[in-house]
Formats: sequence, C-alpha cells, structure tokens
Amino acid sequence: CEDTRAGEACDYAAEYCCGDYSYGEGIGFFWYLNSPTCYCDFFNYAQDEFQHKLKLKKLNTSNEITYPCGQFQLLVPEVTEGNPREFERASLEAIYNRTNGQNWTNSSGWMNVTVDHCQWYGITCDDRVVTGIDLRDNNLAGQFPVYARNFTYSDGTFAAESDWQVNKYGLANLYNLETLDLADNKLTGTIEYRPLYNLHLLTHFDVSGNQLSGEVNAFVSPSLIYTNFSNNRFTYMRSFERYKGSFRTLLFCDVSNNDIQQDASVLLENIPPNIKQFVASNNPITGSLPASLNDLPQLRQFNLSSNALSGELPKFAESILSLQELDLSNQANGFTGS
Repeated sequence: CEDTRAGEACDYAAEYCCGDYSYGEGIGFFWYLNSPTCYCDFFNYAQDEFQHKLKLKKLNTSNEITYPCGQFQLLVPEVTEGNPREFERASLEAIYNRTNGQNWTNSSGWMNVTVDHCQWYGITCDDRVVTGIDLRDNNLAGQFPVYARNFTYSDGTFAAESDWQVNKYGLANLYNLETLDLADNKLTGTIEYRPLYNLHLLTHFDVSGNQLSGEVNAFVSPSLIYTNFSNNRFTYMRSFERYKGSFRTLLFCDVSNNDIQQDASVLLENIPPNIKQFVASNNPITGSLPASLNDLPQLRQFNLSSNALSGELPKFAESILSLQELDLSNQANGFTGS
C-alpha cells in the first residue's frame, strides 16, 4: 500500500492486516470480526495519506468501507451483555484456569466468591474496572490467554477463536486494560495479536522471560509506549506498520535474546520516529542497518550487539545529541566505515 500508493493495494492490505469481516446486504453494514480498531486506523491512514476510501476485495464488491471507528464502542456493551464488571470477573477467572492458576506462586483472592476481583493479587482497578494486570514471576503456564474460554453456540459448536464479537473471557476483552505484565513465567506457543488490538488504552505490554514463539508484533495495541518481548523463542518480527497508532506513540521496544532471523534493513525500515530505546541484541539478525536510523531525534539507547550485521554504519545524525548508548559490538560479519 505504501510502496504503490494505489487504492487497490491498500484494500488488500487492510484485509490482510486487520482480519475477517462480514457484510449485511440488506442493511449495507460491515461487521468487523477481528479488530474494528485496526480497520479504524487503516481507514484513516488510507484516507489521510492517499485520499482513498477502502473497498473490501474478498466480497468482490464495490461498496466502500463504512466508517469503522465507532463500531468498537457500539459493540462492547453487546459483548459484555450490559454487565462489564461480571464480564471482567469471568474473563479473569478464565485466564486463571487457562494458565495453571492452582499452581501460581501467589493467587491471593482469586476465584474466591466473597472477594471482589479488584482485590485479587496482581489486579489494579480504576473506578471499579480492571486497568492493570501484574502477574510477573508468578508461575503462569500454558498458552497465552488472548481468549481463555470460547463461546459455544446452542448446537454445541465453538465460535472461531479469531471472532472477537462472540468469543468471551480472556485478555482481549478486558477493554479498559492499560498495563499488562506477564514477564518471567512459563507461557508457551504463539500470540494471536489481532484481537488484542481492540485494547485501545493499553500502553505497557511485557511478556519477557517466557517460552513464547512465532511472531513478534510490537504494535500490540494502538497506544503502546512500552513493549518487551525479550528472552523468549520468537523467530520473526513483523515490520513496523505506519498506519497503526503505536507508530507515533512507541518509545521502548526490547526483542533481545530471541531467534529473530531477518534482514535489518527490512526490519527497521519504518522504525517509529519517536522511539527512545530499541534493543534487539543476541539474535541472528543479518544485513545492513537502514538509513532511517539517521532520523530518530529522541533515540537514547540502540543495542543490536551479538547479531550478524554487516555493511556501512549509519551516522545517527539526528540522534547524536540524545544518544546515550550505542552497542553494535560482536557482529558475526562486521561493519565498514566509522
């Protein structure tokens, strides 16, 4: 979409990045099944940058996407069945069950029917809604609990795990969450990122020190400031996407001590312009560093030590006054220039 600046490319890109949808022919209304918040960001980006109104290609229709930015606010009351506090409690209970809660190091208050869930260990509430989860180093185990319990239809079949509207109970539906710290546990498997993008208030995301694998997506939510994926088993990092809100807000990103095997020039091509700290040491990242690193006026720490980088060193021209730590040591191939 960005390379071609063509409307049709943006149409396909929106579907690839933001997931499934349906369309009601009778009412002329699009129903965004994975992440209306993602479609909202993409809708605004395509219109502001390319003066293009998105059309959805999968349905082979010329209908333009109807404004998606209000759909999330409309559907949350429906998903929570008008009782957000009970819904939040059920979501936390499902997370407890999915992540081996009986063997947590500290589960004070959890699952006790006489204790308000805002008083459970690791839970922070503001105005009686859950805004923070801090279960760092608490022996959580199992799959990352994006959805911890699936919605079951009347015929006994399960809804698709990616359908955020009908799946219930899990991290992806704690809509007021601002901070999430699940570091130093035993979580395994991959992370399904699309539903998490509906957590539009989330600014702090830390899953470091687990056994997670697959893809890193540093833009988990639209408002991220801090994200830490270090000390896991990730093998790929999704490129930074300019249309997402976190492109403007992200200040700290750590993906060190993984197995990310990508070319640095592609990986860092669209590094967020306001980034202050970027750490990706101890990965088999190859290739040369891109020129975009010369345009980071707030950069303070940049560490890609112990990789397999080569080519010419960037000058870090815009960050020369703010840069406090630059570590590109111990490269398998070595740099040229000075």
